[in-house]
Amino acid sequence: MAAPMWLSETLEEYIRGEKNSGISAVTSGIHRKEIKLVDVVEQLGPYLTSNETTIRARGVRLLADVLHQIPRDLLNENEVTLLSAFFCDRLQDHHSITAHTLFGLLAVSGFANLAAGNAVKIIQGIFKEVQVQTLTQVDRRSVYNIINNFLSSRLAELQNLGSEFVYGYMQVMDGEKDPRNLVLAFQLVQLVIRDFPFAIFAEELFEVTACYFPIDFRPAPNDPHGITQEQLILALRACLAATPKFAQYCLPMLMEKLSSELTSAKLDTYQTLIACAPVYGTKHIKEYMEAIWSYCRKEVFIGVSDELEQAALDTLRCVIVTMATDVTCKHELTNFLDNVFKECEKHINEPGLRLIHPSSRLLQAMSSASETVCDKVMGFVLPLLTQQFHKQTQTSQRRIVVDIMCGFLGICAITLTSSGSPRTSIQQHKDAILKILLSVLGESNPQIHQSALGALSHLVSLPELLNEEELNLVSEHLIKISTTEADENTRKACSGALQSLAEKQPNLVKDKVLPALWKELNTDTEPMEVDDKGDAMTSHLVSHSDLLGDVATMATGDPTLVIHISSEVLQHLSKLSKGSLGNHSEALATGQCLLRIVQKNSNTKTCLQYFHNTLLPSLLRIPISVAMEISDASNVLLCQEDVLRCIASVIRNLAQTLDSSYDVSSLLQQFQVPGKLESLKVSSPWPHTQLVMLLSSIICSLPRDAAIPNWENHVKDLLVLATQHTHRITHEEAAKCLAGLLNKYNTGSELDNVIEHVKQELTQCGNTGDEQSKHRALSAWIWVTKALLLRSHPSFNIFLTHLLNLLEDEQLGPLAANSFRVMLCEYEDILNPSMHADIKLMFKQRLFLQTLPKIVEGFNKTDAAKKKHYLQALSHLLHYVPRQVLLSELPPLMPLMVQSLTQDDSALYLSTLETLHSLTADAPDIVSQHVDSLLPSVLKLTGYEPSMKVRIAALKSIGAMTSLPHHVVFPHKNSVIRGLGLRLDDRKRLVRKVAVAARSEWFLLGTSGK
Repeated sequence: MAAPMWLSETLEEYIRGEKNSGISAVTSGIHRKEIKLVDVVEQLGPYLTSNETTIRARGVRLLADVLHQIPRDLLNENEVTLLSAFFCDRLQDHHSITAHTLFGLLAVSGFANLAAGNAVKIIQGIFKEVQVQTLTQVDRRSVYNIINNFLSSRLAELQNLGSEFVYGYMQVMDGEKDPRNLVLAFQLVQLVIRDFPFAIFAEELFEVTACYFPIDFRPAPNDPHGITQEQLILALRACLAATPKFAQYCLPMLMEKLSSELTSAKLDTYQTLIACAPVYGTKHIKEYMEAIWSYCRKEVFIGVSDELEQAALDTLRCVIVTMATDVTCKHELTNFLDNVFKECEKHINEPGLRLIHPSSRLLQAMSSASETVCDKVMGFVLPLLTQQFHKQTQTSQRRIVVDIMCGFLGICAITLTSSGSPRTSIQQHKDAILKILLSVLGESNPQIHQSALGALSHLVSLPELLNEEELNLVSEHLIKISTTEADENTRKACSGALQSLAEKQPNLVKDKVLPALWKELNTDTEPMEVDDKGDAMTSHLVSHSDLLGDVATMATGDPTLVIHISSEVLQHLSKLSKGSLGNHSEALATGQCLLRIVQKNSNTKTCLQYFHNTLLPSLLRIPISVAMEISDASNVLLCQEDVLRCIASVIRNLAQTLDSSYDVSSLLQQFQVPGKLESLKVSSPWPHTQLVMLLSSIICSLPRDAAIPNWENHVKDLLVLATQHTHRITHEEAAKCLAGLLNKYNTGSELDNVIEHVKQELTQCGNTGDEQSKHRALSAWIWVTKALLLRSHPSFNIFLTHLLNLLEDEQLGPLAANSFRVMLCEYEDILNPSMHADIKLMFKQRLFLQTLPKIVEGFNKTDAAKKKHYLQALSHLLHYVPRQVLLSELPPLMPLMVQSLTQDDSALYLSTLETLHSLTADAPDIVSQHVDSLLPSVLKLTGYEPSMKVRIAALKSIGAMTSLPHHVVFPHKNSVIRGLGLRLDDRKRLVRKVAVAARSEWFLLGTSGK
């Protein structure tokens, strides 16, 4: 079939440069099978053989562009071979055609039906005919991509070229300067090293690659190419560390670079040495050990940069690891360590301890290299530290020694973990060490206590080191500190030691430590300090809360110990359950102790089984039993809201880990005891009905597919509680529980009918009840709306419309406005991901875009008295909606935010100011347009007397505005500084602190730093 007439016209227009759309027209024709590629080549024949170079170039370019746009498998093997031969021939043509030819070869290199041998011909043609580094960046990149394509798909063919390919690639890469190309070129070097015999060109390949070290590339701001210095550094480092054949050339270069004055160059060198050492091996590394030690020692002793010092320590460790893994270098390693020990000994023995810290850091880095080296270092350093400790008389100096000793023991705890690890040295000196550590615990300085406790923590974690008598002695000291020490930092260090003891010696903790702590906890009163008149003052010994914190710390590791501690804590809570309010803080601490235990051990199968089968029902039974037995709940500990919420938090964490097969009916039955307890009946007393908080923590935390008995009846009972019960906790928690159930129930007609029933009941209560009933009904309505919003239920629109309409209500308007905060804020006790709530993606964005036009419209139409309801709703929307959604809608909303700052509503002020503070950083251009109206209002609110939070938020916003464009804020500098000066005398210290910071920012405005 003859080619269509339009083809020749299209090609001629393209060749003449009249139209560049010919490529897409030709490609579309090939896709529609109106023409074949052979037709295009035939029509291009006269142009490709023209005597004019420009015409030939246009023809080659058109063909190359077409090849890039057709499918990779469209051409058969013969067609690809012909194209390959054609383009290889074009490489010998005029240099102006070379770029187009390479672009065509790039397309050919990706074709699926490239015949065997063509890849070799193309590569040889490029190596022979093309001076790559004379080309532009784009054309050089084409060459790299051709090579990369063939190394990925035709490696076996190219390997037949052997060292010829290596030589050719070096010529291609030699002199490359563009960072975009270098990233790819470095990657190809690694492939060449891996897949080709390069030994005869090892030095040349190294020189071609290493000439870029160290990388000093700095990308321009907003660089569109996205090439970073880190990318280049890592790519080059991978090349240098790709083969041990580079060692004889690379190591001298790295030693030279370590003498550089540039911190970045030395840092790169150390990190490169870390990467190279394992590859180069001891054969090459051992020759440079003394030099490496010298440079590393210098960095640590001088301490110019923390980052550089750490890199030097990591390097020292890495090279010793390399030496230690080679048994043939045992003698060399021993000699090296001996030389290091001789040099460090004089610094450790120095009376003034001037260089003991850097020497110790060097030795610690070395000791972490291997078990053998660690044992040798300990044998050297521990006796020196012991001697130095006894020489010192000042507590501060002794503390330095103990600190350093703690560091070395920490290395041992990490390195000598297995039971077969060599511990000859530490075994020899453990008695002296233990004696020192226990002796300093008797001193009065809390700082040295903390250091000693840290060292003891490491010591007890070393397996099979301390005998039973020594462990008992350590435990006695830890018990004494735990029960008598009030210093917070010392207690924290003691808790760490107790945790280590519990992990390694659970039986000792169970039999000795815990009974001692429980003995203290079971005392009727906490020790108190009294004044001269006998009046109680603050506690000078530890509180029961602190002791319970230590108990929770020890509940780790062995499941048997965890279960034992959990059982004891549960019994303690049961004992406290009927106590007076005087034990309030201890009851809270007991609940928090249980919570920590559950959170730490919920991943352990054995513990989880105990939690589900024993702890959960037993814990639930305690507050329920108390509620049933009491006559006056006002003074009963477990009926207090914060204590009950703490228990609910524990139950919620337990219920979240239940699977759908767990039978919750036994738990739910505890809430209904005929004749004694009807927690879901509105006629029940509030100590019974407030237990709905615990019910919610169970049924709203279960997986979505878990079966809940009598689900519909629960919904109806909760609805009645939420709307009719006058007890605040009861109706609030009932509304939340109702929302949790509606959120997770299976979609279908049953759910729709229940939602309709809920809507009708809430509407009736809202229309006919008194003011308090209306508030309760609206609160429940808000929580149901949130539940429906999260799961994107169709009924959500009806509920939302009602809330928007209520913004016109003078009494219910503030609560309706606050509903947007409830809907968008995430709560830890209901409707969150960890409780398996049904939460659809982008629900915040959907609510924002759906309600924003209606809120703005309502604000514009309503009267002045109700405008603040709309502003409050808008403020919550702006505060919680994702910033990327807000920024596109922000410009028309800024005038409304300015008006929000003129309303007399502290909640509105606070929400608006917090939003403004974040927008100042996220959208400075938009905020800048309203600075003249914003600044006076915000400055006025810095003196808002009714609320300290508003004053602080205003001051933070004022301070943040200094980051706006200079010409916008500088004219206000003097007036703002005068206004902020008045806030320096605020009666609240926190306000004064923020005011000083904000005023300092404005003082600096206009200086070189701002």
